[in-house]
Amino acid sequence: MSRQIIKVLLVEANLVNARKIAQLLQNCQTIIKLQQIANIEAALALIERERCDLIMLSSSLSGDPRLSENEILGRHLPQLPIIVLGTIDDLDLAVRSIASGAQDYLVAEKLETPTLIRSIYLAIERQRQVFETGLQALMNEMLEQIRQSIEPETILTTTARVVREFLRCEEVLIYGCEEEQFAVSLATTPENHSESSELLTKSIARFIEGTNYGDITSLLSALTTTCAVTDTDFCPAFLQINSQLIRSCLLLPIRKRKVSTAIERESSLSSITSSDTRVDREGWWGVLIAYNTQATRVWQDWEIGFLQGLLAQMMVAIQQSQICFRLQTDNQKLQQLAIKDGLTGIANRRYFDLVLTKEYQRLAREQLPLSLILCDVDYFKAYNDTYGHQEGDRCLQIIARILQDCSRRPADLVARYGGEEFALILPNTNAPGALFLAHRIVRQLTKKGIPHLKSQVSPIVTLSLGLTTRIPHPQQQSSTMIEVADSLLYRAKKAGRNQLAVDNWLVTQPETESPDC
Repeated sequence: MSRQIIKVLLVEANLVNARKIAQLLQNCQTIIKLQQIANIEAALALIERERCDLIMLSSSLSGDPRLSENEILGRHLPQLPIIVLGTIDDLDLAVRSIASGAQDYLVAEKLETPTLIRSIYLAIERQRQVFETGLQALMNEMLEQIRQSIEPETILTTTARVVREFLRCEEVLIYGCEEEQFAVSLATTPENHSESSELLTKSIARFIEGTNYGDITSLLSALTTTCAVTDTDFCPAFLQINSQLIRSCLLLPIRKRKVSTAIERESSLSSITSSDTRVDREGWWGVLIAYNTQATRVWQDWEIGFLQGLLAQMMVAIQQSQICFRLQTDNQKLQQLAIKDGLTGIANRRYFDLVLTKEYQRLAREQLPLSLILCDVDYFKAYNDTYGHQEGDRCLQIIARILQDCSRRPADLVARYGGEEFALILPNTNAPGALFLAHRIVRQLTKKGIPHLKSQVSPIVTLSLGLTTRIPHPQQQSSTMIEVADSLLYRAKKAGRNQLAVDNWLVTQPETESPDC
C-alpha cells in the first residue's frame, strides 16, 4: 500500500469518544489524518468536497451498529471502506454490521493503537478489492447491454441510458462527430424529465448540431454552474458561471480509439479506472454530457474513471459495428458483382441460368407458362468497326435500358446473355403476352433510332429475336427452352435478320400493337 497520508473521517457526535480515537492515532499523524464530523449528512457533504480514504461510523448514540447509516454510506460512497465502532462486544451486531457493508466491527473501549491501525489498512485493501470486483461486474453488465445491437445509433442510446442509471442523474447526452458536425443521441429519464430540462436538452442539441468542437466551451460557459471537465486539451477550464438552468454538469470528451488496444482493456481492470496513454490522438469522436437541473453534486474520480473505460468500450462497439456494416456493404456489392453485368448493369449469364432453372422448376410444379426471348444485335461487329468499341458499349447499354423499360413486372428478368446477345425470362407469361412484349421492344428500339450505316437490313440498329413459350415439364431441364429459343433466333437471323421468330413461324416488325395478356 502507498505510504501517502490516509484520510480517515470519524462520524461521531460524542466528543469524548472522538477524543479517544484521536489519542489512539496521535502517534500516527504522519500517515493517518483524522477528521471528526457529527452526522451522516455532514459527512456526505464533506466527502463531496474533499478526498477521504476511510469512514469510521460510531454507534455510541443509539446503542446499535447504525446499520441504516452504514447502508446509506455504502450506496453513496461504494468506494470507501467503513469501520463500525461499537460500544459493546456483541458478535451478532458485528455480523450484522459486516453483512450491511462494513469492512470491520471494533469495540471502542477495547481498542489499542496497533489493532486500530491494522484494521484501517486491511479495511482499505479489502474494500479496494471488493470495489474493483463490483466495478468489473458492473462494467460487464453494461457492456452486455451495449453490445446487444450492432446498430451505432442503438449503441449510443443504450450507452446514454446505462450511464444515466449509473450516475443517477437527470440527463445524459452523447454527441458523435460526423464530417465536423455533431449528430445527437439522447436518453432521458421520463419520471424526472421536467419541462425546463426538456427545453434545455433541445437548446443544447440545437447548439451542438451547428457547432464545432472548439465552441463546446462556449455552450458550457453559457449554461452551467458546476462543470467537471476531465481533459484539459478538450476544455481548458473548470467552468463556474451562474445559471438557473443547470445545477451540476459533467463533460467527458470521447476520443477515437484503436480497436486492438481497446479490446486489450477488457483483460485488465486497472485499465478501466485509469487513463490510457495508448489512445489514438488523431482527433475527437465526440462528447458526453451528463447534467442535473434539480440538485448540485460533485462527480467522484472513480465515477469518471469508470465512465472513461465504458466510453472506450463503447467506441470499440461502434467501430466493430462500423466494420460489420462495411463488411455487409462489401458483401452486397460482391453479390451484385456476381449477378450483374459490368457493362450494362443488368443480370449476367450466370444469374440468368440460376433464375431460369428456379422459375422452370417452380412453374413446372404450378403448371403455368414460362416464356423466353433471346435477342441478338444485327451486324454488331460492323457497328463496332464503324463507330468504335466505346460507341458499341454505349449502344449495348441503351438496348439494355430499353429491355428493362419494356419488361415492367417484378418477376421478369433481363440479362446479358453474351457479347451482343440479350435474354428475357418471363414467368407466368403466355405466348400472346410474350409476343406483345417482343413487339414493344422492337418499336422502342426503332424510336430510339441508333444510326447503323453498315447494317445490311436497316440504317438504324435492329434486333433479331427468338421467342418460345412452354408449360415446363417436371422431367425436362430448363436448358431445353434455351435450345428452342436459340434455334428460333438462328432462324430469324437466317431469314434476313431484323426478324422475330416464334416457335414455327416468323413475324416482321408489327405495324399495330397486340393486346397484352
